[in-house]
Amino acid sequence: MIKCFRYIVMLVVGAACLHSCFKDVVSYTDFNIAVYDQSVADGEIEPSSAVETFAYYVDTTEWSVLSYEDALAHRITNKTTGEVLSTPDVVGTFDASLPYPASIRLEQPISMMVLVNPSLKLYAYRKYELPVNLPAVDTKLYMASWRMSHSSSGWMIRNDFYVAPSGE
Repeated sequence: MIKCFRYIVMLVVGAACLHSCFKDVVSYTDFNIAVYDQSVADGEIEPSSAVETFAYYVDTTEWSVLSYEDALAHRITNKTTGEVLSTPDVVGTFDASLPYPASIRLEQPISMMVLVNPSLKLYAYRKYELPVNLPAVDTKLYMASWRMSHSSSGWMIRNDFYVAPSGE
């Protein structure tokens, strides 16, 4: 009888724990970005005055941004089929008064995030896999218009307008 009572108590406590443990699980991430600009080598690094962010719930292994003009128009292209998408699943916000002014909420397991920096005429994109129970990510992204296209902190930064200095 006592064993039976213990099992019932353990089941009730276990069920209560499961209920309380999982009710606070979040299934989104607010990806917050502080973007910094550098227009000349060894020049000052300044916070971006405005950037655009958007995301598609697709994988970067299958999709890409083909040009700066496509990034401005929120267009991505399938690498295999050539299919073009031009209506993002989510568009971010920008509030210069915040420490991480660019913000985008992601709610699907895989996202392709795109960030457009009109002042430097650069764009960046990356794949993001949604973790369980991580409501916010704060990160920094440094963009330099004097550099060739390159990767940084998981981002592919594209400079379609790069001109090599004479002598390179």
